[in-house]
Amino acid sequence: MNLRQLKYFVRVVEMRNMTRAAASLHVAQPALSQQMALLEQSLGVSLLVRGVKGAQPTAEGLLLYRHAQTILRQVDSTRSLLSKTTDQVTGTVSIGLASSTARMLALPLMRRAKAELPSVVLEIVDVPSADLTKLVLQGRIDFSLSPDQQPIQGLLHTPLLRESLFLLAHASVPLPHRTLAIADFAALPLVLPSLPNTLRARLDHAFLTAGLTCNLFAEASTSAILVPAVRSGMAATILPSSAAQPEIAEGSIVAHALDETLSRELVLCASESLPPTPAVSRVIDLCKDEIKRLIDDQTWQGCALLRQSPR
Repeated sequence: MNLRQLKYFVRVVEMRNMTRAAASLHVAQPALSQQMALLEQSLGVSLLVRGVKGAQPTAEGLLLYRHAQTILRQVDSTRSLLSKTTDQVTGTVSIGLASSTARMLALPLMRRAKAELPSVVLEIVDVPSADLTKLVLQGRIDFSLSPDQQPIQGLLHTPLLRESLFLLAHASVPLPHRTLAIADFAALPLVLPSLPNTLRARLDHAFLTAGLTCNLFAEASTSAILVPAVRSGMAATILPSSAAQPEIAEGSIVAHALDETLSRELVLCASESLPPTPAVSRVIDLCKDEIKRLIDDQTWQGCALLRQSPR
């Protein structure tokens, strides 16, 4: 097994087609097929099932694919760390964001990185918040902005901001023009983040403390589903305003303030064992600066920066 074989294998899995993978790698298909056969032979397992629908990974193939991504990323990071050139920052930086944070931060950060770090490729990984820390610890992403992440071994943990939660409802829903208590919207149908999710756990506790039952309409693991449900008038939800900033700005969704105890903390998480490359360090600085700019110009509503040291 060698790095070239791992690179080839990752491309085959991603493209699910040997011919297209060979073309993208600029190698002949017979040569690529031979390398995949040698890889399977060296590991003693079947990695790919070849058929009319292309090349599909086996269970062992999916396991190797996940590990190969981490290995290749670490090799790239090592090259960057050992590079002696200081005049240009290069490399790929992978950032994990919850869907709600990505809607606010991803595009401004990409624009800023391209302007200030033109040789750096930014990858935004938008996954449910429960998966973010796992990806950092596995080395599959360079850092994450994780909601309500508690300190754990092997993780650098830097609280960045506190973000208020809002009841997001369709503009046609009649609600009091004041800070809402749980009783004000307990009867509304709600579409909420599905467990495991720290925000959802906090909401369940708030309803329990108020002695009320949530009128749960549906659950979803990402705000990419929650927000359209609210926009359609199907149900309301409880999220930070960042999750629906464009819809709030256009007036199709109204963000109703909630009790100040309903909030979440956004934490920058990185691996303790993998030193950041110059590109990662620069992108982290850009990320912090862009967050501050979005809060200062009131684009990111209901936020307060936290002044804390990493732990």
